[in-house]
Amino acid sequence: MLSQAVKRNRTGPRSGAGQLDLRAKILKAARRLFLKRGADGVTARKIAAAVGCSATAIYLYYRNLDEVLHELRMEGHTILARYLTSRAPAAPIVSRLESMGRGYFRFGLENPEFYDLMFLARASRTARREEIRREMFPLLLLRDAIKEGIDAGELRPELDPMLTANVLWAQMHGLTSLAVQGLLFETAPAAHAQVLEQVLATARGLAKPSG
Repeated sequence: MLSQAVKRNRTGPRSGAGQLDLRAKILKAARRLFLKRGADGVTARKIAAAVGCSATAIYLYYRNLDEVLHELRMEGHTILARYLTSRAPAAPIVSRLESMGRGYFRFGLENPEFYDLMFLARASRTARREEIRREMFPLLLLRDAIKEGIDAGELRPELDPMLTANVLWAQMHGLTSLAVQGLLFETAPAAHAQVLEQVLATARGLAKPSG
């Protein structure tokens, strides 16, 4: 007869604090490997060695390494959201939109590993709908700021909040991606700040004309 411990291992991970503790240790080890060596450095063998468990034990808590990396990707989106909301909510909307653009750019330069994982190196599998929704949260912050500006009469009333948010995000994403990969500093040496200001001019152009 199989022991109870073996039965538990065959049917799935144990419940309770022990399960949560080992899951957290696996993610913590993966995070350290990722920040030190990038996504390619996150392997089941290296995680197991860092945690002190077998490589197969990882798959009791995560279906595959893509799921581990996705958890790290979500951490990156949480950090990005903090960069986007650093400006006081009471500030004029155009100033907040500019601040969000600068925050996005700064996030990429200060967290290139996360930026690469989030936007430049996608998982090998197709993301599930609920995962995509979680990844959209920073974009929705931008959309909501634009809608608030329209409702307050600070931005042009004919703007579509979601469409406008996508336009601003596409511009900032393209600029930041070039900077993270080092290309911007080659194509516009000593002028990347001016390029950033030109991109942010799009946000300033959303303001409702006075008079």
